[in-house]
Amino acid sequence: MLYVNKYHFATLGLVTGLALPACSSEKMATTSVVKPTAVEPALPPPAPIAEAPPPPPPDPQAILADWLRARLPPGGRVVAEDGKVTLVHKVSAGDTADSIAKAYLDLTDVYRARDLAALIAKAAPALTAGAEVPIPKLLSAPYRSPEQDRLGWPPERALRGVFVTGGFAAMYWPETIDKLATHGLNAIVVDGKDYGGALEYKSHAKVAIETGAGARAPISDFSRAIRFAHERGVHVIVRVPCFHDPWAAAKATRLALKNPDGTPSDSGWLNPSNPEAQNYILEIVTELVALGADELQLDYVRFPVQDMGNAVMPPADGHRSQAMRAFVARVHEVTQAANVPLSLDTFGITATGAISDVEKLGQNLSVLGSATEAVSPMIYPSHYAKGFHGWDEPGDHPEIIGIGTRGAVERLKAANLESTVVRPWLQASEYKTTKYGPQYVRDEIRSAEANGAVGWLLWNPSNTYWAVWDALPKVDADKLAGR
Repeated sequence: MLYVNKYHFATLGLVTGLALPACSSEKMATTSVVKPTAVEPALPPPAPIAEAPPPPPPDPQAILADWLRARLPPGGRVVAEDGKVTLVHKVSAGDTADSIAKAYLDLTDVYRARDLAALIAKAAPALTAGAEVPIPKLLSAPYRSPEQDRLGWPPERALRGVFVTGGFAAMYWPETIDKLATHGLNAIVVDGKDYGGALEYKSHAKVAIETGAGARAPISDFSRAIRFAHERGVHVIVRVPCFHDPWAAAKATRLALKNPDGTPSDSGWLNPSNPEAQNYILEIVTELVALGADELQLDYVRFPVQDMGNAVMPPADGHRSQAMRAFVARVHEVTQAANVPLSLDTFGITATGAISDVEKLGQNLSVLGSATEAVSPMIYPSHYAKGFHGWDEPGDHPEIIGIGTRGAVERLKAANLESTVVRPWLQASEYKTTKYGPQYVRDEIRSAEANGAVGWLLWNPSNTYWAVWDALPKVDADKLAGR
């Protein structure tokens, strides 16, 4: 205990300037001393908690088996054993190789039902009720949705390919895709709608149902056709002829161009300014995007300039191009929302002709180019009149391709639209030329690429491309396989 007298307190007060409490007596004041608290020993750090092992990766075979079970036709059974998945069908009375093939086709990598039927018949010549028949050529993995499977443009933006009709595609799709891939091409243009108005796929568009435009669609599963092309690295550009549509013009006359007296024109054209006619095309485009098209290509996206009689149309002073751009912009909204490029087929004169002639079509590139990712002028040498550039036979001059390509590039550049790709159509037929053959095709390609083309497309209305296959060398097998 510490003892302090009054003198000490007084002295302390003087020194510190603190007011000290008065003491009532001479008795010593006391204070207590705080004893230090004992320090407890530190606890050892907690032992680390062992992390749970990561879950095993999904078993691809189990995923495939479950996916197949969800899609089994009646009589089907999935067999998953020893790390392998197979599929068998229990034969019922009345089953044939053809009926079995049609039921299981979508679960195989065979494109045509008749080819799968031949394989089934070979494996099981006698289809006995109660017997189990193996399904050959089973898919090795579930296929993806059309949206997931869609192919974007390559980094260089260049697509090179050929055109086929829907009917030809229905018969020779795998062979054509194989030809393209083995010759180093990466695109195919296929009709979703042909220029006569028939649809090549089963459509639910209002006008299509009303007129029966899709009643005889030759391509039974458009998404599956696209998947087969993707397996070979081939982009699918789906062509949609817009306003030349004799089928709908005759069967839904309210959509047709009109004469001055209000009666339907017999031109075979829908009215490009008619909102319902536009909506019909928009419905088709929306369906084709949902089916997995890698690109939408609009053809006949113009006003008629031949055989239109007295049809009433906007004046050819810029109004037609503005009307067409308004329509193209509506389509572009649909394609952009799905990140699908849009391209336009245009007459060759849009690249090389007088603007007054271009405005009759409504295809001024400086107006339309801002609403699309690519333009494809149809600059076939055979379509130029005698005397073009002083030539008696323009069809014998594949260098016309370069003239047209350069013209389109320059017109877009003048409108500050350099980002819009020029991908010209090249001639792949003997029409009005004496020089057609592999060298002619090679000369066209060189002329296009030397003058600013970003890719190119080859057109033969009969789907005959012997000169193309002979013109282009086959790709090395290892390169084709990605090795």
